Amino acid sequence: MKKVLIVLLLLCLLVSAFACGGKEEINLTESTFFYGMLTITMYPDEYVNKKISFDCFTYRLTDTSGTDYMCGVRKCSSGYGCKCGKDTVIGFILEYDGEIPEPVNQSEDTPDKAWIHVEGELASAELTELEIYGYNGDQVTYEYVVFCTFKVSSLTPIEDYSGLSYYVTA
Repeated sequence: MKKVLIVLLLLCLLVSAFACGGKEEINLTESTFFYGMLTITMYPDEYVNKKISFDCFTYRLTDTSGTDYMCGVRKCSSGYGCKCGKDTVIGFILEYDGEIPEPVNQSEDTPDKAWIHVEGELASAELTELEIYGYNGDQVTYEYVVFCTFKVSSLTPIEDYSGLSYYVTA
């Protein structure tokens, strides 16, 4: 119960700091990425036209209709969008006029990925719900994931990602 209260308090602090006239520029860091993403996904209206920057790795999601989405994500195992007991990814669908590095080792549980630093803003407050094949990829079970679309204004590859967390958690 104590942990739940602490989590709720932290979430309230993030909402008030980000959404209620706080910073116009938001930097999702190692310590704020998870709760920042939860807050942005739950209250996207509050973040449209605000500058956001973060580090992530590239990840290609393909929905059940065959449409590909290039995403900037981190791995997580709890929180909004994370399936109970199953690891998943949390992040944004990326919109960029330039070239986004192709995902590396996407099917492997390793931090050796194509890491990038991105800056930009939410393209809109609209959430995109993707129907994807189940965690085990059996093409029989479906899961749903929700992402905001992020309009990238600047993208820089990260060569030394040793200080970045592959997993983000509460």
